[in-house]
Amino acid sequence: MWTCPVCQQPLSGCSVLQCDNGHSFDRAREGYVNLLPANKKRSLEPGDNATMIAARRRVHETGVYQPLAESMATLLADTAALGAGPLLDLGCGEGYYAGYLAEHFPAVSILGVDMAKSAVRLAAKRYPGVEFAVASAFAVPLAAGSVGGVVSVFAPAAHEELQRVLPAGGVYLKVTPAPMHLWSLREALYASPRPHAEEAVLVPGFSLASTNTVSFTLSADQALLADIVTMTPFAYRGQREKRLLLLQRKSAQLEMMFTLSLLIRE
Repeated sequence: MWTCPVCQQPLSGCSVLQCDNGHSFDRAREGYVNLLPANKKRSLEPGDNATMIAARRRVHETGVYQPLAESMATLLADTAALGAGPLLDLGCGEGYYAGYLAEHFPAVSILGVDMAKSAVRLAAKRYPGVEFAVASAFAVPLAAGSVGGVVSVFAPAAHEELQRVLPAGGVYLKVTPAPMHLWSLREALYASPRPHAEEAVLVPGFSLASTNTVSFTLSADQALLADIVTMTPFAYRGQREKRLLLLQRKSAQLEMMFTLSLLIRE
């Protein structure tokens, strides 16, 4: 399934993955494989830090993001992606969405990659039915045209890599925050809050099949509120004094709003 990050040849093996050129990669005890070469790292521990990852895991365990996961699964079920090859979760974090898709599509191979090794370790321990790798979204260790669909949830994706790994008819599901997502947090943290900037949807070589919005209101207690702040850029943005006041609240009503863009490889 995976390809060598050094020479791009196929990898084979079980506990040790090796290519024909002799490059080898040990599978970790948790089941994932590290395919991010040291010379490709931009920092010692790239990706989200352990505190953000742990907070995201706790938030996902509450089930508050299930409406988003359900909407993703519904959209994918109505496409040809499920019969065309594996589904890749690009920037999978601690694996919540990859795990959800694996549960709802048991006949489909689910893959997940993320640069943060601590996130991938958590993902592999929790979701053993998913193949996880530490890897960059800008150098995905997969062969050309080898997946039927790609999903990215609040994660960056390189257009060139999407074009490469998806064959004609392949599906790309991009999930981004809608403009008013978590608006009350922005109001609490910024003197002059602005809506989320809408990201460009169109990708060269893809046609836009649909755009959907998922929205609901979340009643968060103090612990959940703190974790949502910690798992997002709000943890270090905005005014520090305002953030401390926000975290002292006993509860909050939060606006959960997401844009789901479904694109088809031409």
